[in-house]
Amino acid sequence: MADTLAEPFHVAFLRLRERLQDGAFPPGARITAVDVADELRLSTTPVREALSRLAGQGLLEDRRGQGYFVARLSAADVADLYRLSLAALLIAQEPHRTTRRPPAGPGDSEAPLVTVGAVRDVEILFRDWAVETGSRALTSSFRTLQIQLGPVRRLEPLVFDDLDEEAERLDRASARNERLAQLRQFHGRRIRLAERLAGLLDASAAPPKK
Repeated sequence: MADTLAEPFHVAFLRLRERLQDGAFPPGARITAVDVADELRLSTTPVREALSRLAGQGLLEDRRGQGYFVARLSAADVADLYRLSLAALLIAQEPHRTTRRPPAGPGDSEAPLVTVGAVRDVEILFRDWAVETGSRALTSSFRTLQIQLGPVRRLEPLVFDDLDEEAERLDRASARNERLAQLRQFHGRRIRLAERLAGLLDASAAPPKK
């Protein structure tokens, strides 16, 4: 019975995680097991399990008696998420870190990132840097951060006009000192504009004007 439920659960879990990172659900949106199950052609049981797991990871809000909701992010939340991302990536660049991938574990499969362009390229690059440390704790926490930041990051093209060039600089940075400088610059300018990014995120949740 457990094996039978495992595959539908992971399909629902990975698809929901992918959609959260891609900003498919607006802030404050309620996500129902019935709607997701209908869309994915699954039963509601594995979908409910996936929603519960995502809430346990802090990726959804479980409002008892009301359901599961996408969190709203304030400007302070946005700035703090970028600060945490920077902190994790600076840890990943510490000289004693090895470059090996941790052994795969249950639920480690990655859903593909469907957004194209510089935002996706940098997400993959940063994720690889975290994974290469061999630290399961760092990799897991950074994956969660990327999903939380995903909807904000997809609004960055509305704020910055040099994302392609920035992605190329990050990709070319091979020396540790160069990477550290690029990481601080990348996150610093986003932290400074956290209020604007949070405002754009709020606007994306607003109902269209009639």
